[in-house]
Amino acid sequence: MVFGDRVFKEMHDMMTQMEREFDAMRREFTQDYKIPVMDIYETDEEVVIKAEMPGVRKEDIVLNVSPNSIEIQAELSEEKEENVRGYYKKERVLKRYYRTVSLPAKVSTDDIKAKFENGILVIRMKKEKGEKKRISIE
Repeated sequence: MVFGDRVFKEMHDMMTQMEREFDAMRREFTQDYKIPVMDIYETDEEVVIKAEMPGVRKEDIVLNVSPNSIEIQAELSEEKEENVRGYYKKERVLKRYYRTVSLPAKVSTDDIKAKFENGILVIRMKKEKGEKKRISIE
């Protein structure tokens, strides 16, 4: 094997190992977060978000709203126990939902209504009153 070939093979092996390590870290940090599927639309008066979050209880949902964005978080923990014919099994599952979305229009943080029913979160946010105004330049 020529010296240059050996160097390139070692570099290739190192890069392959680094890719494996980065993939493992990415899976470790992202595997328990789910991104809720959303529909976002606006009317003349409000911005509406519908987010699917099956299995979550409304008490476990956290909403943070600014005039330009919304952050949705939730945690779902389940514990299952089985004791069949002397065999004992206990499992714990933790699922997290997280998503931050930029809103298509500026909203009032004082007038927001959120309703959660059958795994669907519906958020209605009133648009801020403020019309476009042409400014003359001096």
